[in-house]
Amino acid sequence: MARSRRQKTPAGMLPRQLMHIVRRNVRFIGVTLVLLVVLTHLSFRSGRTATNSPELPVFSLDSSPLPDRLQQPAAHNGTLPPVNNTEITIQRTRAQEKILAERIKSGYKKYPKETVQGAMVPSFANEGFRPRACLLMFLSSPTGDRVEPQLIYDTVLNVQRRFNDWFEYDWVFLSADGYEYKHGSLMATLNDLLPSEQYNFNVEFAVASEEHFWHIPDSVDVNKISDSQIRLTQMEFGDSKFFRLMSRYFTGHLAREKFLEDYDWIWRIEPGLELLCDVKYDLFRWMQDRNQAVGFSLSHKEPKKELVDGLFDLSKKFAAAQSQKIIDYSNNMYEFIAEYPDAKDLDKAKNAEERLKKEREAAKGGADPKPNNCQMDAGFLITNLNFMRSLPYWALFQDMEKSGGFFYHRWSASAAQTMAASLLLRRNQIFFFDNVGFRLGSSELSSSSEISSISRNFYNCPIDDETFREFNCECDQGRDFTFMKDSCTSRFYDITNRKKPDDWDKH
Repeated sequence: MARSRRQKTPAGMLPRQLMHIVRRNVRFIGVTLVLLVVLTHLSFRSGRTATNSPELPVFSLDSSPLPDRLQQPAAHNGTLPPVNNTEITIQRTRAQEKILAERIKSGYKKYPKETVQGAMVPSFANEGFRPRACLLMFLSSPTGDRVEPQLIYDTVLNVQRRFNDWFEYDWVFLSADGYEYKHGSLMATLNDLLPSEQYNFNVEFAVASEEHFWHIPDSVDVNKISDSQIRLTQMEFGDSKFFRLMSRYFTGHLAREKFLEDYDWIWRIEPGLELLCDVKYDLFRWMQDRNQAVGFSLSHKEPKKELVDGLFDLSKKFAAAQSQKIIDYSNNMYEFIAEYPDAKDLDKAKNAEERLKKEREAAKGGADPKPNNCQMDAGFLITNLNFMRSLPYWALFQDMEKSGGFFYHRWSASAAQTMAASLLLRRNQIFFFDNVGFRLGSSELSSSSEISSISRNFYNCPIDDETFREFNCECDQGRDFTFMKDSCTSRFYDITNRKKPDDWDKH
């Protein structure tokens, strides 16, 4: 085989060849030089903040996902005029308002205000900008007992360290009756833990509306409530009137409280919750910019069917009577709460994916669905408040109210909100966070609805090794609840065609 030989160029020919190449490619060379200058400038700008910023997803429009105090300011060499920050802020605000107004106007043309999607138009029109969001902590246990202040402080410090030190969202502390604020020590300590001179967010101490929290609807028979408390006394919170009031309030009335009217998003933080990984990206911004409405990190089956009695039947009646309000079954998450045990050859299904396929065939054939008692746990739930304020959601909540199910059957907020989301939202608007490890530090404080070994296992730890390392997790992967028998998250993966992590079935 002949070898190729490198030809030598005579010395006199080199300058002429170079000039010829330059003339033929002058435009290309010019464009290349301009691009190099621009890229060098961008690289220099980004390099000034890289040392202080954790690795985050790339966001648009609002170029800084981190608060100003965590950004390294650019050095001022004295050759540039001083910057008027107030004027810049005003200009940015006006520009943002103009963009939002145009987006909202366009959104309402596609989705009328009275629909679920229309209600969320202002939230999703905010894409690229900082979400209007808050962290909310309810200061009572599910039975109405006072939460130990130290547990509240520990939870706040953990959430700050693992998430909110970076993103600085408002805290809203909520009392059922204002008792926690009487002596002022709790408020003083929390203000000391979250000093305004260090953090650029608000701390609010709110009290639930007496009418919305404590008032029992006239349609509810108080004698039946007493009978229910006796009948369910052996079940977790089964004899608790406070739990019934709380579940009803969080399902329907919370989103319409005045102290939340300036927010589009809420993350419920239960006292005793402990984040086990660094949440190094803005969860609210992530959901907002991707049109998500509900985010959860743990799901489970309700083992006590008495505690969800009637809820599934109510969902079917609502869907039949209000078909124009729900998302088409092929596009919503109804499969998450329903199953078809009479599907043909279901017992021959080799795995969960094949079982789901047979159930879908049965559904197309008109088979009657049955409840599987799956629910997203309210102990970790990020929710779009405009979804909960929408007219279809409110109509569904009113049906729940009239049925008396919160009082007669002790429906939990987890079960009720899961049913509403499964009916009214698109399946791609519900998201499972697989990289947010957490545990509920005290099972007695959890508002989950069962009394069984499940409540002792509410523990989320990313089982994907790369995720575990990336988010600096400090937890036991072997205890992760995500794919355990009593979890419903595996079904969620199958419904949404989401790839499961390696070796998921070994956990």
